[in-house]
Amino acid sequence: WGKMAEPSNTTPVPSISDHTLLRCVGKGSYGEVWLARNVIGAYRAIKIIYRKTFSDDRPFDREFEGIQKFEPISRTHPGLVAILHIGINQNAGCFYYVMEVADDLESGQAINSETYVARTLSSEITRRGRIPFDESLQIGLSLTSALGHLHQHGLIHRDIKPSNIIFVNGSAK
Repeated sequence: WGKMAEPSNTTPVPSISDHTLLRCVGKGSYGEVWLARNVIGAYRAIKIIYRKTFSDDRPFDREFEGIQKFEPISRTHPGLVAILHIGINQNAGCFYYVMEVADDLESGQAINSETYVARTLSSEITRRGRIPFDESLQIGLSLTSALGHLHQHGLIHRDIKPSNIIFVNGSAK
């Protein structure tokens, strides 16, 4: 989820079908993560990847191909973040994917869009300090199981770090 960030001042916020983008809640080298609400009022996270971020098409295309391969696998293991939709906005020069939203650091799935902070392993370590052994073991086992599942399907995760490990309904993904 990266660090809390505002969207690039030079990039207009693209339109995402059937979703209202509420605010940018993370920014990394490959895109922005937005807290959004869909047409039935459910909160979602939307990652937007812009072509202009890259010096050439290769990494942009690789990311798009990777998310296409991951999408059907994403809902087959409880330790993977569920991808709910992938879209392209040609006018904005981006693709995006809609995924389940991380718990709020303080209130879990009782999300307030104005105060939302994603509960990540990084934010947990910052808030709590050392994570107790039993809990660390459970998180580690959950994540290695999810990664093993990915590998069985011929996929790898190329950016595993505490800020990319989120909690959804209290479970690490």
